[in-house]
Amino acid sequence: MPIELKEIVKFMKDLGYEVKVEVTAKSVVDELLGAFEGAIEEGTTSTEYLKRLKETGYGKY
Repeated sequence: MPIELKEIVKFMKDLGYEVKVEVTAKSVVDELLGAFEGAIEEGTTSTEYLKRLKETGYGKY
């Protein structure tokens, strides 16, 4: 049974501990957005790129 972070924080506060919860406004998607920019040539789709890699034998050796 998963426990929510809120429940854990409440439990720790009930035990007398001071708990600081840092909430970030960025999601994982926002963090990774643009991280791989330029990995695939401009104008090429990822499907075309993977097809070309398979044809060249990438990863077989």
